[in-house]
Parts: sequence; structure tokens; C-alpha cells
Amino acid sequence: MKLRVGVIGTGAIAKYRHLPEYAAREDVEIVALCDIIKEKADKLAVRYGVESVYTDYKQMIENEELDAVSVCTPNYLHAEMSIFALNHGLHVLVEKPMATSLDEANAMIEAAKKQERVLMVGQNQRLAPMHVLAKEIIESGMLGKVNTFRTVFGHAGPEHWSKTGKWFFDKKQAFAGSLADLGVHKMDLIQFILGDVDEVACFIDTLEKKDCGVDDNAVAVLRLKNGIMGTVETSWTYKPAEENGTTFFCEKGTLKMAVEPDAPLVAYFANPGRGRCVFEVPKMQTNEEQFSTGVIDGFVDTIQGKKENPVPGEEGRKALKVVLACLESAASNRKVKIEEVK
Repeated sequence: MKLRVGVIGTGAIAKYRHLPEYAAREDVEIVALCDIIKEKADKLAVRYGVESVYTDYKQMIENEELDAVSVCTPNYLHAEMSIFALNHGLHVLVEKPMATSLDEANAMIEAAKKQERVLMVGQNQRLAPMHVLAKEIIESGMLGKVNTFRTVFGHAGPEHWSKTGKWFFDKKQAFAGSLADLGVHKMDLIQFILGDVDEVACFIDTLEKKDCGVDDNAVAVLRLKNGIMGTVETSWTYKPAEENGTTFFCEKGTLKMAVEPDAPLVAYFANPGRGRCVFEVPKMQTNEEQFSTGVIDGFVDTIQGKKENPVPGEEGRKALKVVLACLESAASNRKVKIEEVK
């Protein structure tokens, strides 16, 4: 029997990621779409042969016989919609950041546990083959201990990705700018590969997009619980091309991910006898191309009992806590311990 899914929100992330990835699976049926702008949902319903379109997500959940939903709406709605769906017995895939506060994230996780349903967060960077292999390389010890790292995620702004996504610039709806949009990816990735963050120091600013109420640039310094230090840079003002790379500086060499154009994943060894080693992996995904993130496959396979949840709510909460700590650091002009975030 096919898994019956509904998608709440039909903006860019649903259009380019969730819907095509659901449609690519023969064991999934897209039953219903929901968007407050009905015309958007109608167009996608025609493309994917979906019969039911709603403007009220509660009506969709109550009227349709669904197994699961994707929540692809502005950040401030993630918790409300996810909890409603979970309490109606549905599995939930929610876009990142999973919530706008720790209380919301906790409530989502508790609802999933109570209903014994899957709650997965769309943190796709940890699923990229390049990043999975990088984690294996670092854990193998071939480069020795990681001392420091540098990671960057920037592009020209969400208006170039989502033509109707004005909510990205509204603090009430988004709660933060580039830090919540892009930084949450890197906070999750660094912790996935290296370990949990202990404390942060962060600067944020609005350098170009002066009419928006959130940051368009952020620079954070992270110290992990294992002593590793590094920087995270996020930006909505990188032009003309996107940058989405990470470098690990280790005892025995350096590992670069999506930094060098001709080598998506490359290691440089301090031992001159080893030199440069290029690993065969797909290049880093970008917003300008169609690709499979692995998020939908992970979600569906988890529901079907084929694998463990690759990004459970607890992992999404960890990334969110670092973003919240960065915002507190920027506001208070001091270092902030992750454990301070309540």
C-alpha cells in the first residue's frame, strides 16, 4: 500500500525538493496540497496529478486519509502545524529550522513521542554523500585530530530562490535571517561531523537588505565540547555565485569540502609523500539545480521501518539551540554557552 502524503505550503522548497522527490517514489501517493495562495497549489496539483487542494491545513488533515505531511511553511508556523499533524496521528517532515524557540521544539518532540510518530527535520546537508564521506575520513584518523574549521554558506538572498518568499525578511515570521535560513544548516553539519557545540560568539548585521527586519550576514565563532574551534559565516549578499564550502584543519593535513572547483572533496597531507588526495563524490548541491536531497527517501524509509530516522527532532533542536545562542551572543555582545539557551 502506498504512503499517502500531504504537503503544507507550496513555495520553492516544496516545488523544487519535496514534491519531485515524493513523486519519484513508486510507494508514495501525493494526496493533497495546501497553501493560503490557492493558485500556487493549484498549479502544482495539475503537475503532479493531485486532486485535493486546500487553503486550511487543518481541514486537509481532518478531511483526508493521510499517513504523513511535509510542513514547508514560514518558520513561525512549523511548530503549530507539526504538533497538530502529530496529534492527528500523522508522521511529520518539517523544514528547517524546525521551530523559532526551544519551547516550540520541545513541544514538537514531546508530541511525536506521545503519538509514537516520526518527526524528521529537513537538514539535508548531513545527508549529502560528500559530507557523509568527510565524517568517515575524519573519524578514520588519517588526518589526525581536527584543530579548527571554517564553513561558509552564502548566496544572493532568498528572493532569488523563492519569488513569493517575502516572509524571509519578516522577523515575526522568520525570527532570524541568514543565520536561521543558512546558518542552521552549518550548525547541524558541524555537529554531525565533529561533535556538539559548547559556546559561541557571534556578530550579525543587515549590510545590504536595509528594508528587512533580520540579518543578511552573520559571522560566528564556535567552540565545541571536544575543544575544536571554528567559524561559521552566513550571507544573503554573495554575488554572483553561491558559496557553500567547509575546510577542516587537522594535525596531519587539511580536508576541503566544496571549496575547490575541480575537487568536491580533497585532502592535503602534511607528509610530502602523500600529497593531495581527491575523493570521488558528487559535487555540492546548489539552489540553482535539481537534485535529490535524500530527505524524502530518509523520511519515507523511516516510516516504513527500513532505517533509523536520519534527522530526528532532537538533532534539529541541537542545531536550533546553536542559532539561538548566536542570536543571544550578538544581542548581548558576549560569549554564550549552549546550556544557557532555554
